[in-house]
Amino acid sequence: MTSQNIESLEIQIKQLEEQLRFYRDYDSLTGVCNKHVFYETIQQILDAVPNEVFQIITVDIERFRLINDFYGTEQGDALLQYLAHQLQSELACENSCFSRIGSDVFAVFLPSRNGGEKAADKIVNICRNYPLNMEIIPAIGIYEITDRSIRASLMCDRSVMAGKSVKGNYVHHLAWYNDSMRNLLIEEQDLLNNVETSLANHEFEIYIQPKCNMKTGLIVGGEVLVRWNHPLKGLIPPTVFIPLFERNGFIKKLDAYVWEQAARWLHQRKQQGLSVLPLSVNVSRSDIFSMDVFAMIKALADKYELDAAWLEIEVTESAYSSRTDEIIQVISQLMNEGFTVSMDDFGSGYSSLNILKDININVLKLDMRFLDNNDRKSKDIVESVVHMAKWLDLKVIAEGVENREQVDFLLGIGCVYAQGFYYYRPMKLTAFEELISDESKIDVRDHLNQKTLEDWQLNFKDLFHEDMMSEALLNNILGQVVLYSFDGQDIRVMKANEQYYNLMCEHDMMDFYKHDELPILEEDRPLMMAALLKANENGDKGSEVIVRRYSSKGVLWVKIRLFYLSEINNKDIYYASVSDVSDYMETIEELKLAEKRFYLTMESGRDTIFELDIATRTAYYAKHTQDDFGLSDCVVNAPEGFIEQGSVCEGYEDDFIQMYQDIYDGKDQANCTIQAHMGDDSIVWNHITLTAVKDENGKSVKAVGLIQNVTKEKEMEMRKKQSQQTMKVNSAG
Repeated sequence: MTSQNIESLEIQIKQLEEQLRFYRDYDSLTGVCNKHVFYETIQQILDAVPNEVFQIITVDIERFRLINDFYGTEQGDALLQYLAHQLQSELACENSCFSRIGSDVFAVFLPSRNGGEKAADKIVNICRNYPLNMEIIPAIGIYEITDRSIRASLMCDRSVMAGKSVKGNYVHHLAWYNDSMRNLLIEEQDLLNNVETSLANHEFEIYIQPKCNMKTGLIVGGEVLVRWNHPLKGLIPPTVFIPLFERNGFIKKLDAYVWEQAARWLHQRKQQGLSVLPLSVNVSRSDIFSMDVFAMIKALADKYELDAAWLEIEVTESAYSSRTDEIIQVISQLMNEGFTVSMDDFGSGYSSLNILKDININVLKLDMRFLDNNDRKSKDIVESVVHMAKWLDLKVIAEGVENREQVDFLLGIGCVYAQGFYYYRPMKLTAFEELISDESKIDVRDHLNQKTLEDWQLNFKDLFHEDMMSEALLNNILGQVVLYSFDGQDIRVMKANEQYYNLMCEHDMMDFYKHDELPILEEDRPLMMAALLKANENGDKGSEVIVRRYSSKGVLWVKIRLFYLSEINNKDIYYASVSDVSDYMETIEELKLAEKRFYLTMESGRDTIFELDIATRTAYYAKHTQDDFGLSDCVVNAPEGFIEQGSVCEGYEDDFIQMYQDIYDGKDQANCTIQAHMGDDSIVWNHITLTAVKDENGKSVKAVGLIQNVTKEKEMEMRKKQSQQTMKVNSAG
């Protein structure tokens, strides 16, 4: 080999090394260095400039996932590239360094004289100036380096910690790291370090708060609560450890432990021939969405040979605010098996009986914070809730009862059951056992799910009695209600409450609309007429329609639930409840648009994109991908389905399977590089990345796959190795 050829090979090797070094050290999307190089650079500068004070500033974009969802990943990538460029342009100075340390988190290292509030203001302006019809809001954290002995990665963590403290705060965008943040983190971590051991050692103690019949004063059941009796810290209140466990996921294990302790206690009472009072246990939204609650409760009842009526399931009202179908399914399964289900904390946050029309429960637990104001209106609302619960065939138990005045008021409006400090505070299980050992204090026959004679005597027409049809009932409980007349052509408002007019009419047009036609878009009028006719046919089932009207804020979507009442003067009369569903419909439209964008990207992108449904393990992709890889229109049972169709070359199956398994196990991202058979019989190198898409509870529901053809890079790498081997041979010769 001539010296000229050797020189040419050396040049090629250097070029390949430079390219590989760039891929290794820099973020390919934004061009800034990756976090590992960033940490090394920080340490080098600190060593070289010992007398300068430096800061690390981190920038986290609020709701970045929404930008990808609403505008597409291309727009999200463009924003990240813009931020990387502008941060360097506005903040670069001597001894500064920039990095992208997370998906949407940037880090800046620079002298303190160039940082602080001045730098934060520049960052806020950079975000404000981005041309997008959505406000870009940064959460900025600053850590001033006072201890050079700690790792650079820990310095960044402290800056990120400060930034997290202002996430969701749309007034203040900046926070400085201080030791109180660290101390809080240390305290929380100290509690979490041995929590599994604490559970195994039964440090979590069962407490019971009795439930009483206010007419008799007798105990009819109890709610199971939990306290943490820490060997060093003493009794830790649930307000401290419950939120912490909810964040780290340990709450599921704790709840399951409490359920079993309650079931075991009921079984022991039965075995000993003692009186058994029903106990209620709490089930959270995270329990329902992450565990098979029905199967677990049913298994406990079978294991401990329990009558289902002895175990009541309390689901907090806030759990019903999203993914209602899943809640309904679990509750229906439990009730069909004979368990009592109650809605806990009713009135604490969502305060609407509207959710009860779709959800079947046995008991409504009324939060007595309704009466915090102790005024007439608050009492009217509580009274209305109790009456309407009876009409819905629900038992009511008031929780948080603290004085005799509340007891007298509740008995006066027909509420019989209560729990609260007026009767008993939560007590240890042993104290509860001692309390109920006195048979004169308990009533084992008075289960909350048993009907009394009073329950059968209520007549629905009482709703329209003038003494009960209060303004609170009409406007605050029923929501938007209206009577329509329909003569086959015109739909007119006969009578409605104020809530209806506030929703359906602009204030300056309210008097005009009160006796005029229904103010909806003309193109939706046929839908409304069809719904009216359907309500006639369906009888008590009624009908439902979603229509639109113009408002000063744009188009408003309303859902109208219709029931036929009677015919008067050749006009059909309908009762209707109306609700604003604009947010829901806009979300549906946005999701449809996002889905179109996603599939458009699948069809037109240079790289290959596909979607993986985790529940069914089915992969979906564009037509050209199907042709390129010689696959079916979708692949079920991924990854085995791909291997069976021959798209994965022999020897790479294990890496391919492991990547999918990582995603199924809950990892955020997984990747591998394999050789693949294409539809034209060629063999290429593909780098595959799977990124999980999680729901609001952190559960992976889908994954987006990106396939990049890296054949050229692999060939360059192999040529480099071959060249190096050639040079070694020549040198040896």
